[in-house]
Amino acid sequence: MDEEAAEKAMGRAFGWTTQAYWRNTKVEEVPKMDEMEARIEYLNSIGLTTEKLCKVVNKCPEILGCDLAQLQGATEHIEKNFFMKRNTNNFSNYLVRVPQALGNNIDCAAEGVNCLGECNRCWARC
Repeated sequence: MDEEAAEKAMGRAFGWTTQAYWRNTKVEEVPKMDEMEARIEYLNSIGLTTEKLCKVVNKCPEILGCDLAQLQGATEHIEKNFFMKRNTNNFSNYLVRVPQALGNNIDCAAEGVNCLGECNRCWARC
């Protein structure tokens, strides 16, 4: 990314520019380098090459703002419910196509509740 694109991505990832994704759960958060490195290392460990990680971040920079537990939970959900294993081409290609899946943490249909209006983080979109 060039500097302008990186600044835009960080703005979306940490709630500096918009709350469309975070819904006021992150408001101008200051990222910690060790946490960012841990997230990137985790994403590499589940099969995202540097090239694919760049595509994921370009499409959904908010992934950089998700905590490690969120990323791990979403990975487990994908493996269990979409029958894909991490560190496979199918898994990494899916994440490139649907990067927001890594930030999903709501499943209205499976929980048997009415729509919570959090469609930007709902598994129903995947």
